[in-house]
Amino acid sequence: MRTVIHIWLLLSLLSANNNLDYVFEYFINGIPSDDPIEYKIDSNISYVPRMDTSLYWIVPNKELPADVNTLKSNNNVAIELFENRIFIAFRSSASHFAGSSTKMIVMSSKDGKIWDKEDIIEINQDIREPLFAKVSNRLMFYYFQAGTSSMKFEPTFVYMKERVELGKWSKPQQVSDVGSRVFWSMKNRNNKIYVTSYEGEHYKIFGKSDISVRLLESTDGVNFNEVSTVAQYNGGVSEVAFEFDENGDFWAVSRNEDGDKSGFGSHLIFADKNEIDKWMVPESAIKNIFMSPRMFRHGDDIYLISRRNKGLLPFGFMPEILPMSIQRIFNWLKFTTSAKTTSLYKINRESMGIEYLFDLPGTGDTAFSAIRRLDAHSFLIANYTSDVNKKNRWWFWGQIKPTYIYMTKLTFEVTN
Repeated sequence: MRTVIHIWLLLSLLSANNNLDYVFEYFINGIPSDDPIEYKIDSNISYVPRMDTSLYWIVPNKELPADVNTLKSNNNVAIELFENRIFIAFRSSASHFAGSSTKMIVMSSKDGKIWDKEDIIEINQDIREPLFAKVSNRLMFYYFQAGTSSMKFEPTFVYMKERVELGKWSKPQQVSDVGSRVFWSMKNRNNKIYVTSYEGEHYKIFGKSDISVRLLESTDGVNFNEVSTVAQYNGGVSEVAFEFDENGDFWAVSRNEDGDKSGFGSHLIFADKNEIDKWMVPESAIKNIFMSPRMFRHGDDIYLISRRNKGLLPFGFMPEILPMSIQRIFNWLKFTTSAKTTSLYKINRESMGIEYLFDLPGTGDTAFSAIRRLDAHSFLIANYTSDVNKKNRWWFWGQIKPTYIYMTKLTFEVTN
């Protein structure tokens, strides 16, 4: 019976496959820039985001190379456009949790139909957080090495491999000299690589949260320098998404999962363009947490894609009068046993709020999106999800059951 169900699911997903011709149409005049500064959008015209209803499934996909064997859990996605090819990287493992079976799969395609194996990284340890970056005419791929315990978060160092040619990459090079440092969000803006990172003990139950968040910069994609001698934030924050507005000012959204004096949840962060190292962080966190956040800009508007909790209670629902360890345990327990989806939000810079717009395909274990601009008004989105037919699957059940990867297109259309 289980085999029949799996075959039915596979066929239903494959039947939704379209092609990615719309991506390769942009290659006629060269690879489009991902930097919003390159696109002039009239602020007097109103636009509304629309998600393509068709999904292109990377996993499962009958056109994958014969020597690319995916496992049950497929997540942590990165995409990039380079040399008239589309590149994708994702983690494949026995479950969402750390383990020695993990491998990082990197593929590319010149037509969006047939995929070529670029690299498969297997080190008998966990591998996470894939990121692509382009510096001049070079394509670089980043990931961090972790442990094998499903109960611990054990990052070591961040590594980089540079593409040499089809199917050939350089040997891994360590690009972080701080143990436990994790790269989260990376962007090439104004011909410079920026990346948010965090380091310190994550997911500890007892004691004060002591995770340091930093903004790093690089001109060569190899040497990453801290923008200041002090951390931009210290407390319970780990992942931080960011984007620059039309004036060059810095905006970010945090994931405050470990909790600190500001509470539990998230922060909407601002920094002046002349002092991007000095983050203005609200004293009180937003109780609705935005996990695995990614940000992008269209014209004067900044958007966020993240995991959304479908439960009735916000993440930071526990009374702050209780000991931090009790708050952590019950906040985490409630969140992991609630249904999840992936959602699009808009940043309201006037009210300093984050406004929900609509859901993307995603349920159970979901939301590690990758976003790549295609033109002034179009974006390619990659994401992972549990079985899309299980609309209210708990996050935990999704983490131990199969997950799949898709691409789709987000377009901003003129409103009447």
